[in-house]
Amino acid sequence: MAKKTSRYIVILCLLSLFLVPAKAQIGMPELGDSLTAYTGFSPVWAPPVRVKQLRVSGKNITVRTNKTLRDVRWTPANVAELKRRVSLWVLGNTKGNVTIIAGNTNIETLITDCARQTAKRSNSPKDGQTNRADLTDRQIVIYPSHGLYFNHDRNEWIWQRATLWTTVEDLYSQEYVRLIKRMLENAGATVLMPRAGLDQAQLGASGMPQWTEGARYWLLSQGADSTLWNLYEGDEYKEDMKCRAMWVNALESSPDLCLAFHTDGLDSGDDSTIVGTLVIYTAHDDDRKATLRNGQDRERVNRNLADWIQTQVTEDIRHIAPQWTRRQLKEANYCETRVPVVPSIILELLSHKNMADMKYGLDPQFRFAASRAVYKGILRYLNGPEATVQPMPVTQLAIGTDGLLQWKAPMDSIEPSAQPTYYMVYTRADNGEWDVQQVTNTQVHMDIQRGIRYSYYVVAGNEGGLSFPSPVVSAYLSEQSSIVNRPIVNIIDGFNDVYGPEWFADSTYAGIVPGSYACEDGFSCAYIGAQWNYRRTDPWTNDDNCGWGACYRDHAGQLTIGNTHDYAALHGHVLRKMDISYVSCTAGMEMIDPSFAIVDYICGRNRVPMTAENALLISEYLTRGGRLLLSTDHFSALDPKWAKRYLHTQYYAAQATRSGRINGTRHRLYHLLLEPNEEQLFTCHPEALKPLDDAVKMATYEDMRVPAAIGYNHQTLVFGFPLEAVMDFDKIYRHSIEFLLKK
Repeated sequence: MAKKTSRYIVILCLLSLFLVPAKAQIGMPELGDSLTAYTGFSPVWAPPVRVKQLRVSGKNITVRTNKTLRDVRWTPANVAELKRRVSLWVLGNTKGNVTIIAGNTNIETLITDCARQTAKRSNSPKDGQTNRADLTDRQIVIYPSHGLYFNHDRNEWIWQRATLWTTVEDLYSQEYVRLIKRMLENAGATVLMPRAGLDQAQLGASGMPQWTEGARYWLLSQGADSTLWNLYEGDEYKEDMKCRAMWVNALESSPDLCLAFHTDGLDSGDDSTIVGTLVIYTAHDDDRKATLRNGQDRERVNRNLADWIQTQVTEDIRHIAPQWTRRQLKEANYCETRVPVVPSIILELLSHKNMADMKYGLDPQFRFAASRAVYKGILRYLNGPEATVQPMPVTQLAIGTDGLLQWKAPMDSIEPSAQPTYYMVYTRADNGEWDVQQVTNTQVHMDIQRGIRYSYYVVAGNEGGLSFPSPVVSAYLSEQSSIVNRPIVNIIDGFNDVYGPEWFADSTYAGIVPGSYACEDGFSCAYIGAQWNYRRTDPWTNDDNCGWGACYRDHAGQLTIGNTHDYAALHGHVLRKMDISYVSCTAGMEMIDPSFAIVDYICGRNRVPMTAENALLISEYLTRGGRLLLSTDHFSALDPKWAKRYLHTQYYAAQATRSGRINGTRHRLYHLLLEPNEEQLFTCHPEALKPLDDAVKMATYEDMRVPAAIGYNHQTLVFGFPLEAVMDFDKIYRHSIEFLLKK
């Protein structure tokens, strides 16, 4: 018995020489820690790497771990680097022949075509890619996350996610999806959605607009087969989740891909730490089948799609937020990616629960950049990395009295391919239909007939598709303009700013500054009510008791109007009724000529009302006897010395009214909009002004009895709020023009 025992000990000792050499530098727990550190994954959103087996035979090293390493974005370079490190950690040198198995998968097989092509910038398309520039004939499905659903246990309609930071994922995701949809369609794609994209404003079963409800109810309203949405015998939450994928599989033709757009509910625990972007795909369907409808390998195709989009999103966002986090490229089992028989992923763009993420997420400029990145990721997945990207919108548009319409070609500093090669010029006479012509230059002469009001905008184009439209400029020449001394007004639409709300933070409280709202780009459906819980220590208990960041829901289902970029036409409509000639331009293309009777400078809700260069042009114009109409709710941001000298006005106080009632001269009463609404621009920052020199008070905030507008010698008229935020805009604008023309 002793001899047998001794023999076993000798054999085990010999085996140990092959399995774990004496000069090994690291053990399994320590190797796991090192691999965890290498991933860069936060323990908040990813489990640590656990080494299950470490085998060493001479120079051959095999490491088997849990699945965490599957979620890394592997490239040829970082696989080689990790192998080098493992060899150094285990053998003490870099000469080892290393194999790393995560779960049951060799990490080398997880290198995507995206990783290979972006490294080589190859023109060789993969996974059905073509070298086409646009997306014509492509069919793409997008799910805009959740929506209202009926909870039978509670006998009421409720949101599927928590209401935090003035929004809820059920609606917030729509903000991105409508932009992505428009970009894809501008590239020629057909975009399908299993929810009502916002022009479908009819009421749904909940009594709210149909676009607030989940996909289950849209499918029901469209007469879809009940087998697509009646799935769980009354559990309408689960039905809403699964019906989206069931609907995709029932489409007559197979889409090229399916994107489920979501935001995450993860909290970093630190209001300065970004949670970032996670992408999820699934390797097998319900029957454990590993292929898609077309026979392609499900994991390889889905992981490749996920990588294209996550890579593009994180790279683009880092131009805005350098600290943006790239989370896992995660294989997981979700019905939205498990059920579809076409390439499918879930994009969790950011955390709607995390304050650091939502500081960016409530900014419309961030939403546009992120949406454009998703469009670019889809484009490159389908067409390859060298595909041409559609242009950005043109800038600095102007129409002159001679009929010359001119603009500047757009620039995209992060996308060299997005240069325009042609332009679509849209023209409308009075309130008629839009006509369009295509040109290759950045200017064109338009035929302006007297007595007709014209509006214009421009869309840039290239092989990749069309840009979003420019702001609208407008012109009108009175039939009486030839008479000497007939006035011509120059409208400068300088309102080009969009932004998120203001934030604050201290050791106890943090969140959105009370009374501060985003200035949306066009409109938004995401805002549902003001934040009411500011206490950091209040925890999330459930979606009805959200804790820190919780907000009211009184605005849910309503749109919020922001910067509509058509204010030249709005002002021009009133001048046309007064039979006063005018031309217009956007900021940066100012045509300030001394012959203009009035310069109407629209600042809107710009945080910086005008640049120093524009202020200099205005100064020269006023010095030569010109007259200026200026309205802004950020007068305090102007150079005070310049304002004193040329506007004879001084900033006095912010938040100058709570009622919004404004008393003008001759007992005129105006109503200023101070909160989000569906009708027109509002202001949350009305300012009081102080007259200097011989300037006079032209209007007063009724409740505070402080000046709202200052006039000087019929030469300047300055408002401490945007005129566009006045309910009686036509009236106050007409009175303003009449005041300046009295000189």
